[in-house]
Amino acid sequence: MKVRDVMEPLHRWLTPEMSLHEALRVMHEVRRGHGLPVNAIVVLDTERKLAGIISTTDILRTILPPEMYLDDDQEGFSWEILQQDRIEKTKKTSVRSIMTEDVRVIRADESIMRCADRLLVEQIRRLPVIGLDGSVVGVVYLRDVYNTVTELLCDTSSLVA
Repeated sequence: MKVRDVMEPLHRWLTPEMSLHEALRVMHEVRRGHGLPVNAIVVLDTERKLAGIISTTDILRTILPPEMYLDDDQEGFSWEILQQDRIEKTKKTSVRSIMTEDVRVIRADESIMRCADRLLVEQIRRLPVIGLDGSVVGVVYLRDVYNTVTELLCDTSSLVA
């Protein structure tokens, strides 16, 4: 089995020039095949080559003030007061400024076991998948690799009695 057999095909992506505000809208719209939202999305340049990736963690680190998660006393906190400031911050922050540029990738023709090894050894949850021309064609997720491998193990019809 190959990575292309379990990857999520690429339908939407961000560009480095987008604002974080635009990126948030795209990420809220994008759904994986099973209907759940994405936790990260690839960033492609004008030639559809990988420029980076942005995750929900990257976004939260950018939009939440550090004092929010450093201070245990949230009694005086008001999201309404902070909201307009954070909206303005997302409009002024570019995807390029917060994306991870050093992104590991995997080829679509790699084996699923090689993919599982990369995900586990490098302790990552997703890998952009590249085609023969180097363009991004999809994303493979640790959860999908897990589901595929364990379904093969649980397929009792393949067991010899």
